Amino acid sequence: MRNVRNMATALQYDYLVIGGGSGGLASARRASRFDAKTAVIEHGRIGGTCVNVGCVPKKVMFYTASQAEALHDMKGYGFTVTHDFSWPVIKKARDDYIKRLNAIYDRNVEKDKVTKIVGHARFIPSDKGPVVEVGRQQYTAKHITIATGGYPVVPSLPGAELGITSDGFFELEDLPRKTAVIGAGYIAVELAGILKTLGSDVSLIIRRDKVSVCPFAKRVIALTVCVHQKGVSYF
Repeated sequence: MRNVRNMATALQYDYLVIGGGSGGLASARRASRFDAKTAVIEHGRIGGTCVNVGCVPKKVMFYTASQAEALHDMKGYGFTVTHDFSWPVIKKARDDYIKRLNAIYDRNVEKDKVTKIVGHARFIPSDKGPVVEVGRQQYTAKHITIATGGYPVVPSLPGAELGITSDGFFELEDLPRKTAVIGAGYIAVELAGILKTLGSDVSLIIRRDKVSVCPFAKRVIALTVCVHQKGVSYF
């Protein structure tokens, strides 16, 4: 068993939050407004999944695909439109936008007098209450919230290392010529639709004969037909 660490070196807080995502930040900022000495620990970009690799950048790509569809529809209204799409251009604009949001989150944390601690948190043995270590510094608090969120799970199958998760979608430097999306949930369907609309040849690999983004049978059937009509193959 590891030796118990010296509590004298631990910095004391009233409230400590592990995870700088939407839930963790909201909790930390609210506690600080009630005069609790508060800190939030985050090893990555502040804002969590939604801001960095989730809802926000996905919506940017959704709106990008919507513009492509609008250009296609213009032909029916008598307009002759030619266009070249540049994935690197929208990627840079999207990444710059996310950086601005990160900066806003940082300012809000500072404004609410929440201490931001950068690093990976881990609990260490102690006989005087919970102690969290980040690097070589120790922290303790009367109340600690674990708000680390979740991560995609890559199956232990041959060839799985050749694929990417939805996080990796936002790291792509160019539009893939062909894409296979494994899954039938809303994330898979959204990304498949975006990639197809922007010019990738997309196949959706699903376990059943329909996509399953919601529990309502009629909507599932309608969405499956819509996906097929968009030109996405599914197997």
